[in-house]
Amino acid sequence: MQIELQEALSLEKIMDSGQCFRACRLDQYEAAGGIPLYRFITGENVLYARQLGRSTLGLSCTEAEWEEVWTPYFDLGESYSALCRETDAGDAYLQASIVYGEGIRVLRQDRFEVLISFLLSQRKSIPAIRTSVERLCEGFGRRKQTEYGSVALFPDAARIAEMSDGELRDCGLGYRAAYVRDAAERVLSGALPLSELDALSDQELYEALCTVRGVGRKVANCVMLFAYHRVERVPEDVWVNRIVEKRYQGRNPFPAYRKAGLLQQYMFYYAIQHKTEMNG
Repeated sequence: MQIELQEALSLEKIMDSGQCFRACRLDQYEAAGGIPLYRFITGENVLYARQLGRSTLGLSCTEAEWEEVWTPYFDLGESYSALCRETDAGDAYLQASIVYGEGIRVLRQDRFEVLISFLLSQRKSIPAIRTSVERLCEGFGRRKQTEYGSVALFPDAARIAEMSDGELRDCGLGYRAAYVRDAAERVLSGALPLSELDALSDQELYEALCTVRGVGRKVANCVMLFAYHRVERVPEDVWVNRIVEKRYQGRNPFPAYRKAGLLQQYMFYYAIQHKTEMNG
């Protein structure tokens, strides 16, 4: 199926923007003209897509699946272009980030997967996070057959809770294994009912997430933004802190913006793509 969207959507930029760790480019299936194939997974759904134009995608799914699963996943109900037009034209760094990151969307991802992924992300690079997540899925996730082969889904709370400490460490989790186990056990017991937290206020949701071992300010805000779509939340990691210090002389720019969590994704992506400049 081919679809034309109302706004730009870049599969490559979304994949590389540090918000999801299972999206990948399958170079072995590159089409004529060098058009790559991308894979995205959410829950039990697997999407294969090709970038045919700035806002044109070739998709493996049906129209019904696209509307039910992938339209909300890619946050297509939100006008990012309208949001960007509301920003301060004099904010040079944000404007450069918006231009560079055109096509980025903040995904609405599976809650348990996001919680576990960002728990094990602490003090890891994006490639290292991807490796650990893939080890976890390949070793312990249920498999699904697709048109491009068998795919390992993200393991559920019950499967992770029954894993041994050695099995968790073998996935490259290190000290984070205890955090991952605690999260799985809390979800499994009902102490942290992830699907029932939507009705909570931001502060209540933040406090509920922080009951999990290893969840602090950064991880909680990542889960709130990338799983619960609380778009005012700005995850403050080393890159965001560098942006504030180097580009805004220590003045936090985000409180001035509506839906700052969406805008920070442009800045985060711009920063990690210009590491030399940001480290200088």
